[in-house]
Amino acid sequence: MRKQSEAAFDGAVLALPELSAAAAEFVQQHPEEARVAVTAALEAVAAHFDSVRDESRIPDALRPFVVEASGTDDELISAEEAARRLAVSRATIYNWIDSRRLLGWRLTRQGTLIPAEQIVGPGELIPGIDRVLEILAEPRAAWRFLREESPFFDTPQRPIDALKAGKVDDVVEAARASGEAFT
Repeated sequence: MRKQSEAAFDGAVLALPELSAAAAEFVQQHPEEARVAVTAALEAVAAHFDSVRDESRIPDALRPFVVEASGTDDELISAEEAARRLAVSRATIYNWIDSRRLLGWRLTRQGTLIPAEQIVGPGELIPGIDRVLEILAEPRAAWRFLREESPFFDTPQRPIDALKAGKVDDVVEAARASGEAFT
């Protein structure tokens, strides 16, 4: 039986399995890739729990990592709807997602989901999304950062609202601080 280690998170202690020697070595040699892998794994688990919707099974300490599939009917839209609102082709939408200009992600059953709030109008997106994605590379984690009130500003606010106000550099710094808080 493997030893367990403990990790503190928001005052709670989680029992974590001990890493194998190979995994520990990988983390030491490739910390950024390990962070991305952990983020991806947590997002996959969050998506599973989101589809099951049995939140009583999610430990309180892990709830901050759960990304909601949608909060309102209009919050996440399809690639087709994004193309209509932006007055571009679906191929352009996929190219913008691939080039990290547009925030979006693919879910197996639901197709590609795109937060509608980043769309200003035909051909126009809120400036700075691309810069946030340079720092928070996983799109669902970046969207969670953008839509939740952040303590990394002088006055707590949603980073997406700061982007709308033209405070791109402030949001970039908040994204860096947010990313460093988890590394």
